[in-house]
Amino acid sequence: QVFGLILAEVALLGGLGVLLGLPMGYWAARSNVEMVSATLTNLYLMNGISELELPVWLYFLAGLIGVGGAVGGALLPAADVSRRDTRNLLAAFTLHERIGSVSGRLFGWGIGILAAAALWYLAWGEAFQPAGFVLGIALLFGLPLMTPYVVKKACGLIPARGFGFRYSLKGLAVRLHTTSFAVASLGIAVSMLVGITLMVGSFRETLRVWVAASIRADVYVTTPSWRGRGDDATLSPELIRQMRGMDDVTAVDRLRAFTGYSGEQRVGLAGVDIGLPGGEVRFPLLAGERVEAFRQVREDGAVLIGETLARRANLWPGDEVPVWGPNGEIRFRIAGVYYDYSTEGGAVVLDRSTMAAHFGPGPTNSLALYLAEGMDAERFVDELKDRYVGVPLLVRSNQRLRKDIFQIFDQTFAVTRLLQVMSLLIAVCGITLMLLVLAREQVSELALYRAIGATRRQIFRVYLGKGLGMGAFGLVMGLAGGLALAAVLIFVINRAYFGWTIQIFWPWATVAQQCAMILAAAVLASLYPALKASKTPAAELNRENV
Repeated sequence: QVFGLILAEVALLGGLGVLLGLPMGYWAARSNVEMVSATLTNLYLMNGISELELPVWLYFLAGLIGVGGAVGGALLPAADVSRRDTRNLLAAFTLHERIGSVSGRLFGWGIGILAAAALWYLAWGEAFQPAGFVLGIALLFGLPLMTPYVVKKACGLIPARGFGFRYSLKGLAVRLHTTSFAVASLGIAVSMLVGITLMVGSFRETLRVWVAASIRADVYVTTPSWRGRGDDATLSPELIRQMRGMDDVTAVDRLRAFTGYSGEQRVGLAGVDIGLPGGEVRFPLLAGERVEAFRQVREDGAVLIGETLARRANLWPGDEVPVWGPNGEIRFRIAGVYYDYSTEGGAVVLDRSTMAAHFGPGPTNSLALYLAEGMDAERFVDELKDRYVGVPLLVRSNQRLRKDIFQIFDQTFAVTRLLQVMSLLIAVCGITLMLLVLAREQVSELALYRAIGATRRQIFRVYLGKGLGMGAFGLVMGLAGGLALAAVLIFVINRAYFGWTIQIFWPWATVAQQCAMILAAAVLASLYPALKASKTPAAELNRENV
């Protein structure tokens, strides 16, 4: 009966949480539907989302996860309480002492989980595509298990002097059964926040460097249907001839692109004018000697392949990449592997003459125009638009194209910020709840403080210090976990699913701002519990408590 009563109460609380969370989740989805719709349109050429549709089964799934998760978390505590006899239930509360005594063992389990996951990945996981998620789950379990020991040891090193912040921190180690859970939940939230921030920041900076090297022309010309139709979106030879003859144009790079197959894998084939002066810098190489690689592409009919294709097919300079042509399979010698963040399936780059020899002559899909020194690209774009006002062209300057690229990038990851804020909000609410529980458990202790002369302001500061201390411990644990999570995202999950190389860049300003925000949120979350604790009267003290 006791077991059932506890689970029923927990299920009721979980149900209330689901009832509160469903409308909030629906509101969050409606608020971000345009953002997600634009991302799908930009990246995958899908139609935009016109309206938000939530199937009935999703509501049942939300209820199952919410109530089931709450009940699952209560099973062990409920079983522990239900097995005790009446005398033990009426005895003094000792759970915090038991948590402290097993904290070292829990820490060992946490280290063991992380070590086992790392060894598994090194031995067998590299060939298993979802291995990164296994490492992430191991971190999700290992970090909370390590928290009680870290809090206990760190607080044990602090000398207790006076009734202030140090006393607040010492108190965290005394009530590990509550404080460690709040610190662990905040640590997990901070890990997600820091890990994604480092990954996105590194990816954005890597993309910035790549764009600066790859997009070097002053003006880019294609048709509006290029993004949607690809192979069928072409520029007329007369238009190309006219643009070649313009006084302000010093060079024209023509792109012929279409979709092909390498074995069973769909890849993009791109024919460019490799022989243009300085054309090599458009393709920063990951593997291969730059001068020799581009000489082979220009003179020997070799090709460059994108990093994604290289990693997925395990093809590197000196190997041959098979591509299906009009008369069967063609095997091209690989001269180099270049950094490529523009495709998910991979790409093969040929000189236009090589493409024409194997696939026949074909139309041009887009142009890259190099202008005379001192020519204003934006003004030239306006002149082109005025000159070809009746022709369906998409004309963009170098600066505008870069702006569009980063707008799409920022739009793609914008929805992750909402998830980060929500997880952080839940963790901060956990601090409020834990401090309220502490205030209720320590009511007699607080009354004793008041009886021996402690002021309300002093108690308020002590509880404010507890909240700040939990925020600081959660921040430290989260920073460590965030670094590990960022490494998993960048070097494991990204490599397995996209095959991209992301250089590590440290967005120190953003991380520092997030740290300050987390500590401020912890202080704000402590205000109400601290105020409530400070109002505990000395009359709550009785003979039994003493």
